This record gives sequence, structure tokens and C-alpha cells, in this order.
Amino acid sequence: MDDSSDLRPRLASASRSTLAIITDPSQANPFGSIHGGVILRLADECGALAAFRHSGGPMVTTAAIDGFSFIEPVHVGERVELISEITYVGRTSMEARIDVYAESMSHPNPRKVGSGYGVYVALTALGKPKTVAPLLSETQDDARRDEAARARQAARLARRDAERQ
Repeated sequence: MDDSSDLRPRLASASRSTLAIITDPSQANPFGSIHGGVILRLADECGALAAFRHSGGPMVTTAAIDGFSFIEPVHVGERVELISEITYVGRTSMEARIDVYAESMSHPNPRKVGSGYGVYVALTALGKPKTVAPLLSETQDDARRDEAARARQAARLARRDAERQ
């Protein structure tokens, strides 16, 4: 059984999620910059939360972290905030854009330090893929978002097919 009871289209903004932490020395390399893996873990958690909200649960799993770029380093003691929102929905999968910002605790001025996409699959309580509601598009910006997301999804599928050979 699919377990998808409400498949009415949903706005991307309904999935918007945030996560914030203050970095500490245990997360840094010897030069005082936070490890990229720490940022990626946080990005995955924030993206998964957006997917969870869009799918309505009960579970999601990560299928890919795609095209993540680090723009600037994050330093020990800085506040890091991640913001994610669903940008594409397939039958059981969802893509979330994840933006990462950092700010010094002594000079509050958030700066963008990274961004990328996470792809998640909705699961039933039994761990089987679950159909999810489509993404609602109402504006020209939504239409542009959808077109760009379809292109990213096509590129991901082509890479996956090439890797299987």
C-alpha cells in the first residue's frame, strides 16, 4: 500500500525549513575553518526536513547531494544558518535547494557561504517509496524554478545511467 492520502499540490514555501548552530572548535580543521563535511551534514539535515514537510512523512531518505558549492569558509564561533525549500517533485523524490549563511558573533552581517541541492525519497512506515504531492506553481518565478529543476533532474538521471555502465 502506498500510504499517500493527500496528494494535493503544495507550495514550495510550505516546505521551507531552517537550521542554525554556533560552530565550535571540534568542528574545525587546524586552520580554524569548519570542515566541509560538517556543513554538508547540516545541509542534508535541513534539506531532509524540507522533504519531510512536503511529503508529510513518515520518513524520507537521502538519494543525493548535488552540486554543492562552498563559497567562503566558515570559522569557529560563527553562527551558521541553513535554509532549504523544495524546488522539484517527481513521483517519490523531491529536490531541495539548500543555502548556507554564516555570521560572526562580533560583527553580525550574514554572508552566503554555500549552496546546493539535496534529493530525497519519501518512504512509507515500511520503508517503501511513497508517492508525494506535486509542487504547486503559480508565478513566472515558479515556472522558471520548475524548468531549471527539470534540467537538473535530467542531468542527474543521465549521470546515474552513465555510472551504472
